[in-house]
Amino acid sequence: MTTRRAGAWRRRFLAAGAAMALSVGIPARAQDTREAEVEGARDEKAAAAAPQHRSMLERVLYAIENDLLIERWLAPPRGFFVRLGGIGEGGGFGAGPAFRFNLPAFDVRASAAASLKKYTIIEGALRVPGTRGYNEYIRPEGPYVELSARHRDAPQEDFFGLGPDSAYEARSNYALRETTAALTGGLARRNLTVGLTAGHQATSVRGGTDTRMPSSTDTFRSEDVPGLTGRPRFVTVAPFVRFQTRDRAANDHDGGEYRATWTNYHDREGAFSFDRWDVDLRQYVGFGRRTRTVALRAWAAAATPRDGHEVPFYLQPWLGGAQSVRGYRTFRFRDRSALLLQAEYRWRINELVTGALFYDTGAVVRTLGTLGRLDDSYGAGLRVGGRMGSALRLDVAFGSREGRRILMRFDDVF
Repeated sequence: MTTRRAGAWRRRFLAAGAAMALSVGIPARAQDTREAEVEGARDEKAAAAAPQHRSMLERVLYAIENDLLIERWLAPPRGFFVRLGGIGEGGGFGAGPAFRFNLPAFDVRASAAASLKKYTIIEGALRVPGTRGYNEYIRPEGPYVELSARHRDAPQEDFFGLGPDSAYEARSNYALRETTAALTGGLARRNLTVGLTAGHQATSVRGGTDTRMPSSTDTFRSEDVPGLTGRPRFVTVAPFVRFQTRDRAANDHDGGEYRATWTNYHDREGAFSFDRWDVDLRQYVGFGRRTRTVALRAWAAAATPRDGHEVPFYLQPWLGGAQSVRGYRTFRFRDRSALLLQAEYRWRINELVTGALFYDTGAVVRTLGTLGRLDDSYGAGLRVGGRMGSALRLDVAFGSREGRRILMRFDDVF
């Protein structure tokens, strides 16, 4: 990469690293003392106000929050409920039935969903012991085992080509079908969790069904895009470690979560065996009587093929969409390695609505050592939800080379 690009990238990365280090080193109680006092007085005054002095909208929001209606509809500890979203990036709006039965001895979960774009997903899991009694303040502790399975059919996945210089005009689509089964064993002790996941994953790629654009199988050659043909059957082994210092397991205000995973994909019959590592660092700094939060994230990943093998394109790191560089379409950039830096300023508007200003930057590349230009975007958004996080997220992203984007999701960005 050129010296000028390398210097610009280093300045951005060092600035983001300094911000994260600063957030770890400065206690929240030492920040903006005067602002915290003003916010605290305002909150106390609002709390002291008689309910009859609240507007109709405020009374509805307080009722939803106090009665835990969102949690009871979307994430109850037992019984049937509605699953919203979770089909995957690019799958469109999806919903379906879900069931959970949670006891101290075990936790059973099962759900299915379909989207307007004809994406489908069916998944279930059994965890021993269960998580009954745990909430956002109390985390599971001790050894655990979880058996899970999932089948997902995604008929309209976008693909623009490989590498940081892929062209928007080359947009195509393909259909991806995945069936996975996994067994995870772990040990949680206070803030630290370590574990190992072993599983089997079967995948297949075929022509996409979105008629607005050509099929990837017709546009690209299999010699140029590894995995465009074939049906690999992977045996996967993935040790992981997570260190968590957040004050709450959901609706974060202070602390952080730091996770590292190494995964070995062994293709039982073909030439797609490779190793991949992911590091995801998240830091949250709360102030203003817990009504303001600065959220920071740094994520990096790289996939390295075995000698004579390739990394299938659909298992390579990617950027774009509602979870990463939001100014670009889902799966806009894809290659063997990726770096992502994100920052959000969040402020509580009322009991259920939070505003946010955000900035994303990142890039994909063959190897991280050759990282050059970073693509970025910025914007603003609203999050609607209760104690268990965002039930609805609306973001408007600007600043990319490809125009403004409006995003709606049913989860948190990080």
